[in-house]
Amino acid sequence: MQREERFVRIRRNVEDWDDPYLNEEKPVGVLVCRECRSVFADDRWQLEEQAKDILKNTAHISHCLCPACQKIHDRIPGGVVTISGEFVKKHEEEIVRLINNENRRAMLVNPLERIMDVGHDSNGLTVLTTNEKLAQRIGRALYKAYRGKVDYHWSEDTKLARVYWVRDV
Repeated sequence: MQREERFVRIRRNVEDWDDPYLNEEKPVGVLVCRECRSVFADDRWQLEEQAKDILKNTAHISHCLCPACQKIHDRIPGGVVTISGEFVKKHEEEIVRLINNENRRAMLVNPLERIMDVGHDSNGLTVLTTNEKLAQRIGRALYKAYRGKVDYHWSEDTKLARVYWVRDV
């Protein structure tokens, strides 16, 4: 029996371009975002609840705008999820709950991954995310929960991901 070979194009998330929202130099000390209250400490961003001990034991805390809040303020998404089809019209509330659950899970791992906006129109929903990973994650969750058809497209010059999910009843 002869084995059929399949070639799959894999796009690795190798960063060879600079994200203008991420600082080149690591900030010194502890930073707290003015908008979302995320905390930068130990070389990473954390939710305020996860950094309670650090905040208690720090004498000097600086305030800033975290990269995710800057992207939201500037309306520069890292991911766009387009959700359409007859199924969406009948199950919109359920789908929005699923999207919000994915947002909460993603923020526990990385508070810079979050939903910027959920737009409603006659065709369905459009979700803007701060990075491409959350857009992929939402597309995968929609497919896992409701099947349908999901397509992923990445921009060649930036890390923008466009995810299209559709299901007609």
